[in-house]
Amino acid sequence: MSRATLLRLTLLVVILLGSGARALDLAGLPVWHDETFSLLRIFGHPFEALQAALEAAEPISAAELLRFQRPDPALGWAATLRALASHPEHAPLYYLLGRVAGGLASDPVVGLRGLAALFGVLLVPAVFWLTRELGGRGLTPWVAAALVAVSPVQLLYAQEARQYALWLLLVVAASAALLHACRHDRRGDWWGYGALLTLGLYTHLLFVLMLPVHALVILARGERWRRWFIAVVTAGVLFLPWVAVMAFAPERIDEFTAWMQRPIDGARILAAWRDHLMHTFIDLGPTRLPGWAVGLLLMTLVWALWRFVVTAPSAAVRLLLATILIHLGIVLGPDLVLGGSRSLHLRYALPALLALSLILAWSLGRALEAAGPTRHVAALALLLLLALGLGSQHAILEAETWRTKQFSADNAAIAERINHQTTSIEVLASPSGVSAGELLSLAHQLAPETRLRQLAEPATITPAPERTYYLLTPSESLRAQLAPTHRITPIAPTWQWFVATPTAGPTPDSGASR
Repeated sequence: MSRATLLRLTLLVVILLGSGARALDLAGLPVWHDETFSLLRIFGHPFEALQAALEAAEPISAAELLRFQRPDPALGWAATLRALASHPEHAPLYYLLGRVAGGLASDPVVGLRGLAALFGVLLVPAVFWLTRELGGRGLTPWVAAALVAVSPVQLLYAQEARQYALWLLLVVAASAALLHACRHDRRGDWWGYGALLTLGLYTHLLFVLMLPVHALVILARGERWRRWFIAVVTAGVLFLPWVAVMAFAPERIDEFTAWMQRPIDGARILAAWRDHLMHTFIDLGPTRLPGWAVGLLLMTLVWALWRFVVTAPSAAVRLLLATILIHLGIVLGPDLVLGGSRSLHLRYALPALLALSLILAWSLGRALEAAGPTRHVAALALLLLLALGLGSQHAILEAETWRTKQFSADNAAIAERINHQTTSIEVLASPSGVSAGELLSLAHQLAPETRLRQLAEPATITPAPERTYYLLTPSESLRAQLAPTHRITPIAPTWQWFVATPTAGPTPDSGASR
């Protein structure tokens, strides 16, 4: 058996391990704020009905609240479409598919995450295909597929009940289909490319950024532009129904995306970009990489970028570099100039990070086939990246929560604390932009009988002196009404959760079983 064949078999084993990890423990990490709204809209529950249930005179139990996370026979596809149209900033394809997947599974969360996992698995062969279409031969497509298969970022977003895994799959598949159509120039290939464009637009609005990337590829070739133009126009026409939905609700798009304009200082933005790069390949959770390891990985990426630009075919350079630059320039770059917080959220950088992974794979693959010491250094680097990637995936699958759950990441610990108290407890929330989603997130992990309620403002409550209250974003009026009988303290490390314990009598035993 030749060295190249042995290496391919090794990479195949790694690809199968990394891809298979996407289907493991789909219910392991907590259901976070955004995922609860996926479930709410997919099953057609009106947000107003959820608000009414939370603000009723009597608290609602966690078990009753979770009916807003499950199918309701009275709410059909029309209800789902209305719910999705109420949030036009999210294109509907994944959520419509989720309606089917969530209804088939006994646990809707597993159904929706399983759908994302399927797309995450399909991403790996799509990456292999794109690398081949870019001119990658020999070991290069195998290295690319292996790096993407073991990427901790790809595992996390392949196990989230959102559209990101499908978005990435279509970004890669549409790019590969474009190159394939340009090479063969068959009518069926161009129709296939147009279909993938349409699906991409209906998956994520930022998919539109791939159109100028593809235009650059076509213009540089100086041919096939008429058929490409027809495919793009056809996809645009087919996307017009959702354009109309957005056109009739521009104020809702502004309302639901206003949080992106929250100003963040430049140092924090640059630190986030650095972390996104690291976590694409290595993410061991709270354990931070030492400075020398971060520097070594950054130097490797710089070397890979230089080698790629020098040695790769021009079509590959244009496609991958344009993907990175357009997403940085249009999505993340404005944060530095105009202010904004998109850069803190890795999901907006996913296409750029995937393109960077392919650049690294290209350079490592070509180096592995070269003669001399470069081959041995590349083999060592690839071995370390694959081992650390698989180790990161193992850490994620073993964890109780992860940073990608954002402000819901500590809800598992909050729920465990509540579930183990022996005293009378109640969860109270003041209205805020996160209160409904956080209560739903918490309900997934609470004991079924736990009571929850959202108080209208100004809050009106008669506190029970012996009861412990867990408070979500408590308002000043709620704090004032609890102050005479309770001591309010923040629950670290969260910013939104507080506990109000009775000032008279024993402190609740948080370690006892319920």
